[in-house]
Amino acid sequence: MQDNTGHTLPSFTSYLNKVFAFRQAVSRLSDARHDPDISPQTVFLALFHGFVFRLGSFKELEADLAKPQLRGWIGAERAFGDDTLRYSLCGFALEPLEQMLVDVNRRLKRNKAFDPGRVQGRIVAALDGIEVLSSFSRCCEFCLQRRVTCKDPQGNPVEQIQYYHRAVGCQIVSAPVKPFLAIEWVRPGEGEDTAALRLLRRLPERYGSRFFDILLLDSLYAQAPVLKLAKQIDWQVVITLKQENRQVYQNAMGLFQHRAPDHHVSQQQGDTRTEAAIWETEGLPFSEDYPEPVRIVRSEEKVTRKHYRRGKLQSETTEHQWMWITDLDRQAFPGPVVRRLGHDRWKNENNGWNDLTQNWALKHGFLHACQHRPKVMAEDHKPQPVPNRGLMAVTLTLCLAFALSSAFSLLHSKIYRLYRPSLREIARQLYRSVWDLQPPIRAPN
Repeated sequence: MQDNTGHTLPSFTSYLNKVFAFRQAVSRLSDARHDPDISPQTVFLALFHGFVFRLGSFKELEADLAKPQLRGWIGAERAFGDDTLRYSLCGFALEPLEQMLVDVNRRLKRNKAFDPGRVQGRIVAALDGIEVLSSFSRCCEFCLQRRVTCKDPQGNPVEQIQYYHRAVGCQIVSAPVKPFLAIEWVRPGEGEDTAALRLLRRLPERYGSRFFDILLLDSLYAQAPVLKLAKQIDWQVVITLKQENRQVYQNAMGLFQHRAPDHHVSQQQGDTRTEAAIWETEGLPFSEDYPEPVRIVRSEEKVTRKHYRRGKLQSETTEHQWMWITDLDRQAFPGPVVRRLGHDRWKNENNGWNDLTQNWALKHGFLHACQHRPKVMAEDHKPQPVPNRGLMAVTLTLCLAFALSSAFSLLHSKIYRLYRPSLREIARQLYRSVWDLQPPIRAPN
């Protein structure tokens, strides 16, 4: 591919301003500093472009901000470093960032970006959690804690307190563009399921109840409160069921063991072949505290992959068993479709959290435990540091860069449609185009 003129920073920014009113949204951002020399809008644009370019740290971004091309593009009158980034982002207002993400996703849906990939006409989302970072020495007021056994220099087992952060995210997984809708952080003293319920309750307030139709969930969320909330909001669910001691699991197995499968599925994808036998049944009560009838789908799968071992191509077959609970209609969503939806939950891992971790530096720990923060006047009339919102602000900015970069590449770029470059290569092209920009002309001293 020789021609990369379409992937330039001016064309990227023009697309964002025209389609998403990016410039107006940025103007509403603020932080807790008083009369800052570098505006919060400039700080955000620096961090946003750093993520778009796939830079891995504030130090890399600081090196680029020392040059006039990027500074001129984001409107910075002088160079600034990671200390300014940290000081500003620790006190960043989260509400405008969250609203900006909501507006981007609403615009994507209005522009029918979620229509390709609909399953039986439905938009599918998935929810799952991730551990973002951990440390034995650095902590903040929002850190979770756990005791971990490790070895000292002499090799003896020692128990230490480890500090970490965990987040839950909801993501559209059925469309080519797979943006995160919202992120919720697990608070000290609570479990991931509590944070997930809090996030799910917030989604209708932000987007409306039918922004998506089907919600895919891990076995952790096979709970009565989740099913009650989904029914109240009018979402349909597909939830992995792994707890073999559950009564509904045992009842379903008792039914399936005495009859032949209802469906057989055979798939070939590259060097991987999958053979699946699928059973399904309806009308089983979920639990004593939620006796509503649910539908159970079970899949026994044999996956054959070809590997090179000692220079020879060999086949290796592994067996897997899956079970899901769902309230989807059996005629519109037969067992093979439910099985596919159950496996589509992994897109939240592979095309969501894993992508952000491997290619977007999610787990770098940009702003964990920063002590130097803006101060505000407390009730006792003494200045107190603001709560450290840096990690949350950085993650929201990352989600915005993730969604908007994907939209630009997959929906707008003619070069992508013609030549299919990787999204990482498009990020490199945008980064290289920075240095073709003309630095601002300054009058001689």
